Amino acid sequence: MRKLQTFWQNLHLRAKFLLILLVGIVIIGVDAIATLLIPLRAYDEQLYESSSQMISLYAEQIKHEMKNYEDISYRILTDSSLQENLAIIKDASPGTLTWIDAQRNVASRAAYYSLWFSNTVSFQLRTSRGTTYSHFFRASSGANELTDERMTAAAWRQGRFIWLTEENGDASRLFLVREIREMENMTLDNLGYMLIEVDFPSLVEQYSQAMGSLGVEPRCAVYNKGICLYASDDGIRALGMGEDGYTYMKSDGKPVLCVRYTATNGLKYVTLVDYSGIRTTTLAAVSVTILCILGAALLVVAVSTGLINSILVHFQVLMQKFDAFAISGEPISPQESACYKDRFDEIGDLHRGFDWMTREWTRVNHEKEEQQHLLQEKQMQQLRAQVRPHFLYNTLESIYCLAQNSGDKRIAVMTSSLGKLLRTSLNDKRDVVTVREDLQTVRDYLSIQEIRYGERLQVEYAVDDAVMPCHIPAMTVQPLVENAIHHAAEHMLDTCIIRISGNVVPDGIDVIVQDNGPGIDEDILTKLESGEVQPEGLGIGLRNIHKRVQHTFGKEYGLRIRCEDGCTQIIIHLPDTRLEKPETPRADS
Repeated sequence: MRKLQTFWQNLHLRAKFLLILLVGIVIIGVDAIATLLIPLRAYDEQLYESSSQMISLYAEQIKHEMKNYEDISYRILTDSSLQENLAIIKDASPGTLTWIDAQRNVASRAAYYSLWFSNTVSFQLRTSRGTTYSHFFRASSGANELTDERMTAAAWRQGRFIWLTEENGDASRLFLVREIREMENMTLDNLGYMLIEVDFPSLVEQYSQAMGSLGVEPRCAVYNKGICLYASDDGIRALGMGEDGYTYMKSDGKPVLCVRYTATNGLKYVTLVDYSGIRTTTLAAVSVTILCILGAALLVVAVSTGLINSILVHFQVLMQKFDAFAISGEPISPQESACYKDRFDEIGDLHRGFDWMTREWTRVNHEKEEQQHLLQEKQMQQLRAQVRPHFLYNTLESIYCLAQNSGDKRIAVMTSSLGKLLRTSLNDKRDVVTVREDLQTVRDYLSIQEIRYGERLQVEYAVDDAVMPCHIPAMTVQPLVENAIHHAAEHMLDTCIIRISGNVVPDGIDVIVQDNGPGIDEDILTKLESGEVQPEGLGIGLRNIHKRVQHTFGKEYGLRIRCEDGCTQIIIHLPDTRLEKPETPRADS
């Protein structure tokens, strides 16, 4: 897969476009052929339905003929004269006049009913005393066909008919066997048996000739319980029964449609329908379709190749401009790009964009050279400016030592605290510190303010030790304390009480700066975000701190303002990061 991606990426645009075009043509061609096969498949289904209907009609005719055999056997079974004489033969003593008359009457009725049959090989009737009356209609061995096995099968049916199919070498035989039972007194005693051997091939060929007169000469085979009763030729006999439905095959080198159908009486019909004409028409239609698709594909490829070349020539011009700019480093002259200035497609955008880029690159390069000269001039100034923080620290240290020597502790404390604040703001470049470190900056700041305001400023600390190692953006608490002093202590006659607290809450930690000043609007942050209030003074500071916290830890953190009981609380909501390490400070440059 990786090699294929690399191959695709390295192909030229012309090859990519043509490959995409060919893939599209192949997909459309396959879809067109598949779409063509849908109606052909539907036609085959209709042909199968038509063939099934023909076979159904054919099967119904044969079924009707077999039903005639069943009806005749029932007439014989219920014949009152035959019932009476068979009962006499069963009960009378052999050799008596009554018995002999009954024998003659049975023979007469058997001969009478033999005239009812057509397409029959033989008709045999056997009395309960073993006398058999036989009538043969086709070439036959003349043997007694009422064997013990056949009579047992008939007795098991208890007077109902049964069709028996038996194989006899290459041929098969079909028998209707029925037990004759006494019905006059409803004793249902056995009076004898009857057997009708049907000439099934003659029966089928009789209706095949009828179908042939209609212009249909079916090749068929008929099966009953797995035994082939009839096959029009050896080729169709070799196909076997199979499952109902249709399949394509070749017979004698010709395409045929093999249709299998099971009739309601259980007979299985296998027929072959000539498919050569349909096959020829289908192949011709598919061939014409494929030729049309190939012709259309060639035409599309030829036209598309010309259009693609007309597009790529402008990309080649652009590549030449790239190469020329890479060699000379100078922008293309306006005359060379004039032909693209009025084009508003992607090609025109690319050329105008490249021309603008080269002009801008040249302008920026010239400005960079000028700035390089200015930078060299300022490097000496920066070297001189580097001594200023050190000079300031040394000066503050000298003031601190003089104040200590003179015993003025206030000046010493203010000088020491100011030095610490300067070092923190100038030297510590970390964006995130611990709460403990940020509060130390606050303490240094407040030590100066407490000296300034004296008893008018009172500071209280109530920060839980568990909060101290948590992370906080640098210089977060100090601006809030400074705002509290500015808006409370400077505008109050009473003592300004500032309380700094911190504790762990279920979803993080809260660091709270509280003062007893005049208070502010609790919705000030929402109004600043919506633009309802324009940021200035305190609003700018609060919004900046709120944004810094959210940028560092996420939208669910930041500042919240609460005013209650005459006090204003600014709550800094932070994540609980006690197990994380704060950012390592960077070395001074």
